[in-house]
Amino acid sequence: MKLNIYLSIFITLNLASCSISKPVNYSIEDSKNSLHPQFLIYHNNESTSQLFFQVATEDVLYSRSTINQPFSAKILLEYIVFQKDHKEIIDSGSILITDQYLKNKKARIDTNFIFNFSKSEEGFLDLRISDINRSREFRKTLSIDKFSESSRQFYMITDTSNQILFDDFFFEGQSILIKSHFNNDKLYATKNKTVFPLSPPPFTKSAQPSFPDNISFTEELNFNSKNIIFYDLPNEGFVFFQLDTLNDLGFTLFNFHNDYPLLKSAEQLIPPLRYLTTKDEFDLLVSSINPKVAVDKYWLSNATSKERARTLIRVFYSRVEFANKLFSCHLEGWKTDRGMISIIFGTPSYTSLVRNSEVWIYGDENNIHSLKFVFDQKPNPFSSNDYVLSRNYSYKNPWYRAVESWRNGKVYLLK
Repeated sequence: MKLNIYLSIFITLNLASCSISKPVNYSIEDSKNSLHPQFLIYHNNESTSQLFFQVATEDVLYSRSTINQPFSAKILLEYIVFQKDHKEIIDSGSILITDQYLKNKKARIDTNFIFNFSKSEEGFLDLRISDINRSREFRKTLSIDKFSESSRQFYMITDTSNQILFDDFFFEGQSILIKSHFNNDKLYATKNKTVFPLSPPPFTKSAQPSFPDNISFTEELNFNSKNIIFYDLPNEGFVFFQLDTLNDLGFTLFNFHNDYPLLKSAEQLIPPLRYLTTKDEFDLLVSSINPKVAVDKYWLSNATSKERARTLIRVFYSRVEFANKLFSCHLEGWKTDRGMISIIFGTPSYTSLVRNSEVWIYGDENNIHSLKFVFDQKPNPFSSNDYVLSRNYSYKNPWYRAVESWRNGKVYLLK
């Protein structure tokens, strides 16, 4: 009965807000107490589709009443499926996921469910994920594309151990398996080695990068007798998969580096510092014979103590990693506009999705003195996660104030 009440409230709130805006969850600062689930939609037949859900157990609170009981986590997943115009609900429901352990906790909680959605339609899937033990929740709206058979949602991609690839990035030497309910003929794989520049400051009016076809070659991939494509991914660059090479429709897998989205080497710590450094400072870092020593020296020169330097490093690079996880497109997440703003300014106070734009507010939601950033979704043949900041000269002072805070040894968090 309680689940039905939760769902009824969830539907009412979504119907009331769908024509105006929707909340967007970005938890960059409080990573240990926040949910960071992953989702994947797969069209498994003409009338239904499937949502795969995964969340790290370290993000979920496990508790027990007595010492003799197993530790237990409870996650409530509520969903509503809308048509493209958001006026008609196609399907809805809720799932209570329980996970327990006595000694060894597994790394992830996985589940999936089937929902109603017809072929040749487009729509949205509204999700609310609640960690019941911690009273925390995560909201997400996923676009459903069951119209274009070039969409990744028509393809299930796994590694050779049959683990689903939730992300759009891969590692050097990785092999994948591709299957599809709708396509048992062929795909075309186009390799590209274009390296895109990072975002310029928010007050700079500059031309957005184009998408050059720096192509090595296009390969024809054929499904085998089991309707599976086995494909060895390249050691660098990215791969654009298409049904038809005469249009821009398809899906992409990216190879940024083998540790992505994490930063595990000193060399990987240097590039994001471009947001804080002068050109001369950055050139010295890049040309350094010992990157680790150079990075440590940079942060120690800005901090008043080793302890403060450690705090600066921990917060700055945790923001970089979360930007990689949340905002990756044809660019590494930290290079994107949303990545840049989240790294320098921290987690926004309010975020919402209005049509094809994200609105971030730092400060009170209705205060004219609050800092507001608008990111517009950009048509991009390689990714649907490309949002470009509406740049404005008024951001110059807030930007330099934030950068100077970092350079003076203080973590910047604008609330």
